[in-house]
Amino acid sequence: METVAIYWEARIKTYGFQVVKDLVLCRYAIPADLSAPWDRAVERIEAGQGRFRLLSAQLGETGDLDALMLCDPDQGDQLASHIVAEMPGAAGRRRQDIVPAELLFFQGPHFGDRFGVADFTYRALADQADSLLAAVFSCASIYLIFPDGGADEAKARLADAFRVPG
Repeated sequence: METVAIYWEARIKTYGFQVVKDLVLCRYAIPADLSAPWDRAVERIEAGQGRFRLLSAQLGETGDLDALMLCDPDQGDQLASHIVAEMPGAAGRRRQDIVPAELLFFQGPHFGDRFGVADFTYRALADQADSLLAAVFSCASIYLIFPDGGADEAKARLADAFRVPG
């Protein structure tokens, strides 16, 4: 006999919401055969040649690596130049766009164990879903990227949906 336990709460608890404004979202299409140079470029960026706030990558529909890098505005062009230098074989496919963005992130207990946290988040943002540029769910943390000016409204909606202990 197997026992399965699910943690459930009507209003999911979070530790609060943080917003970071004045960022840019850089999108890259990295050919799958260039993943090793991409890894080296990211390592060098982390070692001090640039700075990013969030990095997310997944395999895209075309087989390329769809990479998102969120950084401060003064870092966007610098990071793009550095990535171009590291991956000369990806000419014309590296940088898709850089757009002004804001980051809203939060975490909570049991996010990694609790069924439906993503659905609960998306339902709270249903009227604003079209403006969401990207979402990254990682164990106990959720990162939502909005166009410039979108994070405050999303924060208010999520604060109404989630429970923030006082």
